[in-house]
Amino acid sequence: MMKAIQTTAQPTQFPQFWNEDWLQVTIDELDKRKMTPAERFAYERTLAINAEAIQMVNVQVQEARVKARTETQKEAVLRLVRLGKLSILEIAEGVDVLITVIEELQRDHRTVN
Repeated sequence: MMKAIQTTAQPTQFPQFWNEDWLQVTIDELDKRKMTPAERFAYERTLAINAEAIQMVNVQVQEARVKARTETQKEAVLRLVRLGKLSILEIAEGVDVLITVIEELQRDHRTVN
């Protein structure tokens, strides 16, 4: 393949199996080796910036999920506290929160009402 890549002029000449992912990675690596040091630095810098941006977005998504879960748990605890039919321990086990969180929400609920 590496010997024949120089003789192919048009993409239509590539056999069907050349569309596989691993082969595209290999061709991209060959193209990177043709780069000047400045071009390679710019390319690697762009990759690093993109990777960092993706990582930041993933962290933000994870934080949003945690926040949504916490809010949902708080709402469920408040509903159960308002009903007054379950003990704090039963609510903690059912909603999967700490007893201290329930007591704090209960205090906040009493102060608001």
